[in-house]
Amino acid sequence: MAKDISLLGLNRPEYPPSRELFMSELAWSVDRAVKNSEKKPDLAGYAYGELSARAKTGFEFTQPRPGTEKFEQLCSVLVDGRKARDRDDAARMVSILLKELEAPYSNKALRSAATPLGVETALLQDLRGITGKKNPANLALNLEKMYALGGGKTSVAASWTSAVMSSSGGGLPAWIRDFYAIVAPGDIEAVVETVKQHGPSHAVPDLRQPRWLPKNTPYTWFAAAWDNLCQRGWADQMPRRRWTDWASCVARTALASGFMFEMHLYRRLCAALITNEEAGDAVRAMMEDSNRLFGWDDLMQKSAADVGPVIRQLADAGSACMKVVNELASNDESGVPSFAHFDDDVNGLAAWISAAREACKNRPGFEQEVGNALSAKKSGTANNTWETIRYSLLSRSSDGEQDLYALLKSAGRYTWVEPGQEWLVTISSLEAAGPRQLSRMTDLTSALAAIGIDASQRTLVSRLENYGLARSSHDADDALEIMPGF
Repeated sequence: MAKDISLLGLNRPEYPPSRELFMSELAWSVDRAVKNSEKKPDLAGYAYGELSARAKTGFEFTQPRPGTEKFEQLCSVLVDGRKARDRDDAARMVSILLKELEAPYSNKALRSAATPLGVETALLQDLRGITGKKNPANLALNLEKMYALGGGKTSVAASWTSAVMSSSGGGLPAWIRDFYAIVAPGDIEAVVETVKQHGPSHAVPDLRQPRWLPKNTPYTWFAAAWDNLCQRGWADQMPRRRWTDWASCVARTALASGFMFEMHLYRRLCAALITNEEAGDAVRAMMEDSNRLFGWDDLMQKSAADVGPVIRQLADAGSACMKVVNELASNDESGVPSFAHFDDDVNGLAAWISAAREACKNRPGFEQEVGNALSAKKSGTANNTWETIRYSLLSRSSDGEQDLYALLKSAGRYTWVEPGQEWLVTISSLEAAGPRQLSRMTDLTSALAAIGIDASQRTLVSRLENYGLARSSHDADDALEIMPGF
């Protein structure tokens, strides 16, 4: 196994063009782990719908078409279940249900995805099929690694599979569940059974969990929010489509904020190597600053609230600093130890800084090298990181449908924090112990800080009151009680 020289063990990022792919890739990751195999050599990938007349060699489209055996099978299910009077009535219903399953897509999309309401529908597409890339980034593994960094006890895929397979099947009528259970084409049916059998016990071995990470990072927030969403009854209290949207919201927020945090640490660690600041103080400062990467105050002018330069600098300088640090750690002659060497030390990051400073103190031109990295402009690697962060958080509205789960908005040259209503509902609700349980303002501000957002209290109170979530008077300050969405 290759030596892990990275800070946190994360794979390189890649922007997923469809939020449905988070759940789909989690489902497919279970099948790949069990079979320890990759895709069929002649298969480019799975997609739900075909949206373009361009060449589609190798793609398999999973949406049943009229006249096919699968379409007729679905018609029979509705007739036999007395949901339709006859075959023609059933055919109309099947077409409507299949169209409703299709997720919104942009004008430029070549292929569409199905809404991942359960295991069967999540497997109707994969990242290769939607992007057309032969070797896309491992989205599921990055989520699993971030979950583990936050102290997760199971796995992201295991919790999600268990939730959607809950015995009560809450949020989805039985006949709808049975209908969508047989939409998948024949060659995916075996995959469905594999995921159902092995998903709840799915585990990803040998993931990093450094003890030096504090308790208020995007990773700790992700692990807690995901466990809450999947394990505390939310799936049985919510419409399944809404619950699925919440899951995608948590995943996309975690992916973006997790890479923001990593890039922030690389920048600050690289800078710390050429300063005389006490190592422990440097670590405390960088961790505290990670809680306020973005400012959110509705009263600020857009020019002052612009977070676009922050994302650009994090991606550009963070990627360049990562390269400097990782090249040092990969060179045995440099004397710079790997970060993993200090994973069991609660003061491990400070210890790494001290060891790296000692190894680099006589390195020719090192200060200039670090200075160049800190002022670096965009590169290929940086662009991937920038796209992953920006587009995971940015409003991705489709024709006729608003993105209610975005964190950022953009107009002209400015990008600012402007959460969709459902984003704030999701984040605040998952600070409660479960459905119908209250949380407090201090819980919400802590969650936002972990994600990297320094939010004005007056802005939060105003938003919560407008959404009907504030239980107590705004005079209660941090003790203000927040109602959950369900």
